[in-house]
Amino acid sequence: MKKFSSGLLIFIGAMLAASEAVISSPIIGVLTQEVYVDGLISRHFDNKTSYIAASYVKYLEGAGARVVPIWIGRNRSYYDDLMRKINGVLLPGGATWFNQSNGYADAGEHLIHLAIELNDQGVFMPVWGTCLGMELLVYKLANETEHRINCEATGMAVPMDFKEDYKKSRLFASISDDVVDTMVKENVTYHWHQYCYTEKDFERDLLNETWRVMSLNHDWNGVEFISTVEHIKYPFYGVQFHPEKPLYEFTKTSIPHTAAAVLSGQFFADFFVSEARKSNQSFSNATEQARTLIYNYKPEYTSILGSSYIQQYLFTNVEMEIPEIPEIPDEGGNNDGGSSGGYIPIIIPGGDGSATMPFLSGLLLTLVLLSIN
Repeated sequence: MKKFSSGLLIFIGAMLAASEAVISSPIIGVLTQEVYVDGLISRHFDNKTSYIAASYVKYLEGAGARVVPIWIGRNRSYYDDLMRKINGVLLPGGATWFNQSNGYADAGEHLIHLAIELNDQGVFMPVWGTCLGMELLVYKLANETEHRINCEATGMAVPMDFKEDYKKSRLFASISDDVVDTMVKENVTYHWHQYCYTEKDFERDLLNETWRVMSLNHDWNGVEFISTVEHIKYPFYGVQFHPEKPLYEFTKTSIPHTAAAVLSGQFFADFFVSEARKSNQSFSNATEQARTLIYNYKPEYTSILGSSYIQQYLFTNVEMEIPEIPEIPDEGGNNDGGSSGGYIPIIIPGGDGSATMPFLSGLLLTLVLLSIN
């Protein structure tokens, strides 16, 4: 029995190590966004109704995560099901409107409120908002009260301007002094937005009681705005700038690609993926997971057509399994809203750690009981 117990301990250790390996590569959902009628993508690609800039996918993959596209235009049951399988959500930047039906804002609302429900139930679910995504997070958690003001901050690369207590935040609690020194001295954050939030608005409507502000910046006209926030209660984070662009977008000369800007962008990616690793949710089996991952689609080279993104994943209503998305008029913003193959690999369940873990858990329990007896 002693020899059997020793062997059992070795087996359990190996299985726990395998389990940890699965958790170390979390799966993060990235929300799609509307393609505008008569816009660049509509003129060059037939029947494409939503997109994800490939830079967001690379941004997360570069920190060790995998990506699942989250469709717009679906009912709440779709989002509820998916949110119980993934390990985090990224709300990307873009140029859509919050009052458009069946699009980015409606889907984002479902995701944000489901993330709140999950965290309240003890299920860790982090959410990251970049630029428009940060604006949506604040807007939805303020009961859709609009607090944004106009900002002239397009094509602007500036240093981080930390508040004095920034290290009291979760986001910057463990940041090294060397990285901070680089961030405050060099133009590492890239801004491209026409709206922003101010500390004055946060204080007036008590948003500062639910959001912690860690950094500020000034637009081209000197208007001060909030550039980094985190929710005080929930693992929700937002940046008004684009940390993914210095690493993966090369369409504008104003985007900084210095070593400092890349280091800064990577810091934010690493942090959010480390948050997603705290989630232990998973798909029911390897086949379901494989059918859902972004690898089933291919990005299109859209900057050659004039897009502000080097590559984009482009999706049809058929791929999103929805009958129709209402036409969205092209009325402002810089929205560039690729052909997806839709290839579905056939995988035998158990070919991946996430599929085998439920089985292994039962097996481990059986072996433990046998060793005791």
